[in-house]
Amino acid sequence: MTVILLAAGLSSRMGTNKLLLPLGGEPLLLHSLRHALSFSPDVIAVLGHERERVEKLLEGWPVRTVYAEDYAKGQVFSTRKGLSACPDDDFAIVPGDLPLLTLDDYLNTYTALSYSTIARPICDGEPGHPVMFRKEHRERLLAFPGRFKAYVDSYDPCLVPGSLGTVLDADTPERYKRLLSLCDNLALLH
Repeated sequence: MTVILLAAGLSSRMGTNKLLLPLGGEPLLLHSLRHALSFSPDVIAVLGHERERVEKLLEGWPVRTVYAEDYAKGQVFSTRKGLSACPDDDFAIVPGDLPLLTLDDYLNTYTALSYSTIARPICDGEPGHPVMFRKEHRERLLAFPGRFKAYVDSYDPCLVPGSLGTVLDADTPERYKRLLSLCDNLALLH
């Protein structure tokens, strides 16, 4: 399975590049990347905003990068860029600002693909990530004109219980503060 790690956004609600913010002694994105790599050796990081800074951060990591020229138009454009680079394989879509996402979350969601062609975790009623797809959805998603959430919902995905890490992102300063309060030592993130 290929993991498409979205690291292209403007972080407009945060006011600064949230992926580069410190968490447990290292940039937030590296926690997300480490967890993705613990699940799959095939990770594609989709870059956009502050591309050079993020590329420098990823130097030495076993990850492929692609640049989403249209990243400022929204996440759907970055996701399409990642899908275009994806091999003929099952795939997962994961925002790069989910540092508490665990290997168990990946494995439980992957297991659910035995029952459905799309699976995603849910935590306290909130749909989370990773969203996983069987490979037959790749071309359909690339051609889909709307938001991917509408696509996923139209297929009635298999929902599996997920940890708080499946939904707790760093979209706003308040959410980032919550992450910091939950992660007062690096051991919680690995």
